[in-house]
Amino acid sequence: MNEQLVVKNFGPIKDATVDFKRVTVFIGPTGGGKSTLAKLAAIFRRNNFFGAKPDVRKKQFSVFSLTNFFSPDTWFHWTGKGDYESYEIKADLTQLETFIDSKRNITGQFLSETKQQSRGEQVKGIIEQGNYEEIKKAIENYPGGESAIDPKLLLVFKQLESLVVESLQLPQPAYFPSNRALVPAVEYSWAGLLRDDIGLPKDTLYFANDFSLSRKHVPELDIPFLNVKYIHRNGQDFIKIPESETLFRLYETASGIQSVTPLLVLLEHLSRNTEQAQSFIIEEPELNLFPTAQQGLLNWLVEKCTKGENDLTITTHSPYILSHLNLLLYAYQVAEQHPERREEVAAIVPEASWISPKEFACYQVENGGVQSLVNDELGMIDNNELDALSGDAADAFDNLIRLSKGIAVK
Repeated sequence: MNEQLVVKNFGPIKDATVDFKRVTVFIGPTGGGKSTLAKLAAIFRRNNFFGAKPDVRKKQFSVFSLTNFFSPDTWFHWTGKGDYESYEIKADLTQLETFIDSKRNITGQFLSETKQQSRGEQVKGIIEQGNYEEIKKAIENYPGGESAIDPKLLLVFKQLESLVVESLQLPQPAYFPSNRALVPAVEYSWAGLLRDDIGLPKDTLYFANDFSLSRKHVPELDIPFLNVKYIHRNGQDFIKIPESETLFRLYETASGIQSVTPLLVLLEHLSRNTEQAQSFIIEEPELNLFPTAQQGLLNWLVEKCTKGENDLTITTHSPYILSHLNLLLYAYQVAEQHPERREEVAAIVPEASWISPKEFACYQVENGGVQSLVNDELGMIDNNELDALSGDAADAFDNLIRLSKGIAVK
């Protein structure tokens, strides 16, 4: 089962249900709630969030500048991958109800049947808190040792341990904020900014710190769709362009290069980890990029961020991103329908960037809710607000032409 997020009365979101797929896209007007949904996914995907104390959970909302989005009627429901955990959380973050799947319901039955009622209730409380270290401690310190534990209760422990280990392998979110273009401008100041807590958004500071660390592992990176090369040398970031022997400092380059380079360097470093599934959440990847560069970047993102069990979530305002997503979806379908032409399709659209329609979701976020834009029959994006705006602009242009010819506008 895919992840699902239900949100009610939180900031701009009044009532929304989102099913996250391998690739999930949010579009919509500014302030409509695209980033809100993406940030909530980043928060709830953290494998220690629901097992944490209330103040720790509150801090996660603070990191993403969402603290003031709560109202008395705020409500979330998050269903994780694999359909073995889902959670409901109330507005004040102090009440956490765990909705346990059939496996954990069986655990509850075992606990109710055991003669160790008082101890069983204590362990049940630990289970519902989801604190793995406390669970291990309870097993190790059980009076009389493991041999003294009721067989049914011991089975509970073993099942629980298996579930916890499984939960620790859930995708870890990597969040790429839209203001990442700030990073090159204050290249050497991030340690001090983090230390002094000067008020910059925490998600930006954390992204900058992660980029700073990743440079040591990715000292060079070709960026073909911009025809440049990133080089990290002697603690400094440079860009090499083909027509010059000069190395330009990253902050000296075009705004599009400054915006995308930290994103790609960190993404390259994280994507090399093939042992654990990861979630990549990227705000407005198209920032400051020419349309063809946007398309090249999207190919890169899909290739790097959807390997194995990884997944990709993006927010966007770009019609070029949406049209190129349709191209990647259609390439997959053509190759599936005509396997003998697979190589020919790959010559047009790189196979590593194809997207299966079954693993794709696209939502328009506005007026407090969401609407799926995927045509299930076609397996591609159908209508969206950006197309409507383009149509409005065309209508306005037609009316101006009529007026220029002395024709009345209806």
